[in-house]
Amino acid sequence: MIRTITILGLWLIVFSCKKEEVLFQKPDPETTGINFINKLTEKDDLNILDYLYFYNGGGVAIGDINGDDLPDIFLTGNQVQNRLYINKGNLKFEDITEWAGVAGQSTWNTGAVMGDVNGDGLLDIYVCAVVGMKGFSGHNELYINNGNSTFTEQAYKYGLDFDTFSSSAAFLDYDLDGDLDLYLLNHAVH
Repeated sequence: MIRTITILGLWLIVFSCKKEEVLFQKPDPETTGINFINKLTEKDDLNILDYLYFYNGGGVAIGDINGDDLPDIFLTGNQVQNRLYINKGNLKFEDITEWAGVAGQSTWNTGAVMGDVNGDGLLDIYVCAVVGMKGFSGHNELYINNGNSTFTEQAYKYGLDFDTFSSSAAFLDYDLDGDLDLYLLNHAVH
């Protein structure tokens, strides 16, 4: 009986000391090429006390914008430029923001969504912005994909250049007519 308890005790010690397998690891920005930081700078007139949504963060949209079957990443910045990273495979990305023309003109960008707005088979990018509060300027921007990893801002042309307090958006065919409709979420004004 003592021998059985000893073996059972040793067995428990050996197998309970097994190192747990790591499921996720933080990728190194130097390796991936994604070094985006949505850096926020508080000021006397721009902080969480004066603007309730100060720490809501930016947006992320993921989709294949260049047709190589790899998901590319678009990130919006509140007080920094938006960034577009092309997926090169094996968790390697290239920042093509300047080349693509998607850095953004609005001063406080929030949500982002990708969808084929004009029906040409290419993903376009819609960017939400907060405008008219705390000196934030600009409008929501729609970047139409030119097919060569560059984009043209055409929100006005499509009637989507809202200058409100937009937080997020989603494309869907709400009325089932075969084209995309836009659901736009705006936050409250206090």
